[in-house]
This record gives sequence, C-alpha cells and structure tokens, in this order.
Amino acid sequence: MCRFLTYSGPKALMSPLIFKASNSLVMQSKYAQKRKVPTNADGFGLGWYPTQDDPIPATFVNVDPAWSNRNLKMIAEKVETQHYFAHVRDASKGMPVSQANCHPFSCMHYLWMHNGRLDQFDKFRRQLLNQLSDRAFALIKGNTDSEYAFALFMDMLEFAEKASLSQLENAMEATIACIMRLRKAAGADTNAFINFAVTDGKHTVVTRFATLEGVKPASLFFGRGKVNECQEGIEFIPHTEEVQEGEQACIIICSEPPTDQSEHWTKVERNYMVSAIGNERVSQRKLDLPFQSEL
Repeated sequence: MCRFLTYSGPKALMSPLIFKASNSLVMQSKYAQKRKVPTNADGFGLGWYPTQDDPIPATFVNVDPAWSNRNLKMIAEKVETQHYFAHVRDASKGMPVSQANCHPFSCMHYLWMHNGRLDQFDKFRRQLLNQLSDRAFALIKGNTDSEYAFALFMDMLEFAEKASLSQLENAMEATIACIMRLRKAAGADTNAFINFAVTDGKHTVVTRFATLEGVKPASLFFGRGKVNECQEGIEFIPHTEEVQEGEQACIIICSEPPTDQSEHWTKVERNYMVSAIGNERVSQRKLDLPFQSEL
C-alpha cells in the first residue's frame, strides 16, 4: 500500500507538505507511521492544476524513491498551485515498478490515485475489462488495479465534461459497488483496501474502505485550516481556532497527518467518504455499501 495527500487552498508551493513537514510525504516514503511496512519507495507522483486559465492538470511521475529525485524537490519548491495531488508508491506484489504504474493517473481534467490494493486482482481483471467502454479501455496504459479502477470510474461518471460533487460521489460509490460484485462473482474473498481519491480541480472525493468486516481499512485523515512554516517545519492551525475572518484556509486530505499535532486532524471513519468543495467545505458520510460477505 501507499501514502498520499490532497491540497486545496490559497496559491502555495508544494514543498511544505511534501518536504518540510515533520511527517512530510517524503518522510512517509521512508518512515510511514501508520502502516506495518514503513517504506514506500516504488515511485512517486504529483498532479497539479496550473494557476493560469487552464483546467488540465500537469503530472510528474517517476520510479525513483521520492527522497532521491532532485526534480521532485525542484518542482515542489518552485511551482505554485491552488490544488494538487501527491503520492508515494509501495507496489503491490507482482506489480511492475514503471512510470505507467505511478499515480496520480489523469483523464481530461480529472486526477485519480489509490492507497490500497484490490486483492486477488487476477481473478477478476478480465471481468472488469469486459465492463469497460472502448473509451475507458483506451485509458489504461499500465497494469495496476488502481488504473483499471480509474477507467471504471470514468465510465460510471460517463466522462462528464463538468460534474457536480454529487455526481463524483455517486460515480465513486458505483465504482466500489461494481468492484465488489466482480470480486464476489470471481471468488476473490480476501479483503480489498479501497482508499480512492479523485478530483476535477475543485471538488475532491476520497474514500476509506475495506471490503471485509474484520479488516481495518488503511488510514485516512483530513483538516481545514492554515499551514504556517515554523522552526520545526510547518504547523497546521485548524480553521476553528486562530485563522482570522476573511483568511483563506486550505483543506488537506491525507493518509497520515503531516504534522505532529494529531489533535488538529480528523480521522475519517471506517467505510466513509470524505468530500471537499475547493477549500470552502469538507465533510464525511458513510458509504451505503454492504461488506463483501453480505453481498
């Protein structure tokens, strides 16, 4: 499994959360705190939306460990954006380490990434492909379960040129439901860890989901507030505390809190979806899906 974060907020450099925080994403690529295997060294990726009038995100992915790539550091320290995705990868067993398999994946103005695995993917890969339209099938360039899920999601969204938050949420829920049905029919009876994230540059939808009742989902947190650089790296001030009226807060959704101030971060509940509209509002709701054993 992997680690990721999303940012929506005032125009800012990406380096504070990726490099400078005490538990930055690069730190998580070496020493992740909330998973049994701490290393995520099988590549990384950034996806960000330009500050000029251009709705199509840029992406930069590579197979290097995040801590060793000088271009990642240069981009993070020089490029400003109001909205970005960042990901460090721990490849699932049997999955090649290649640029085509690095997150985030993109289509039109959408970005997608995944922390987890669709266990026993080979049992239902063919059936999932059979569900796809020709347009969705053509999206797939690598061989990760994550990218196949993105293709399925785009079909569920009907490749919408402009989607509302509820459309993104409904397509996400339909994608997970379809994957669970395919797994059940194929006899894939182990747990699937499904922390999916998608954005259109304004709306962001992220899930924390495990298909079996007895298995704990991968970690997920969110916060809305202000990021300040300080001697320790960065501090996060929740919006409800000290951010002054009229100041623009940011919304961060992340596998692990990037700061040591654990009380400033909200843990996403098991089998819940967290949704954000820009940096204005963030909320979570339970996914109305049964456990796989109940299908």
